[in-house]
Amino acid sequence: MSDYPTLNEMGILNPLEIDRYSLQTVNNIDILRVVYRRKKGSVLPASKRFRFPRTEKMSLGHGDARSTQVFYEISPVVHKAMVELDRIVRARKDRNQQMEVIREEMQRLQEETSTRIDYINSLIEDLS
Repeated sequence: MSDYPTLNEMGILNPLEIDRYSLQTVNNIDILRVVYRRKKGSVLPASKRFRFPRTEKMSLGHGDARSTQVFYEISPVVHKAMVELDRIVRARKDRNQQMEVIREEMQRLQEETSTRIDYINSLIEDLS
């Protein structure tokens, strides 16, 4: 069982390689663009586009029972895909933020250690 069933149904077999995505609407068609983080030299595409037509809905107009209004609704598949994509992108962002914190802590530790070693060396020189 996959953690990303909607993405798998769309043909995305390696969802953890997804780096980011974007959604735009052109002429009542939602275009979902998924960008991958591929290894250097990979022959797989760097991005994929998926097109989803919006569903036409009718509603009664405001105040007048005889008038109707047409509006277009996003596809449920696009909505489910975006929920799964948000989970992937957020997890990657959280991981990147954690990596940055670890790098900063390593830098501080190196600086403190270097300063301490210099101090101990100066004590040794004073005793000589």
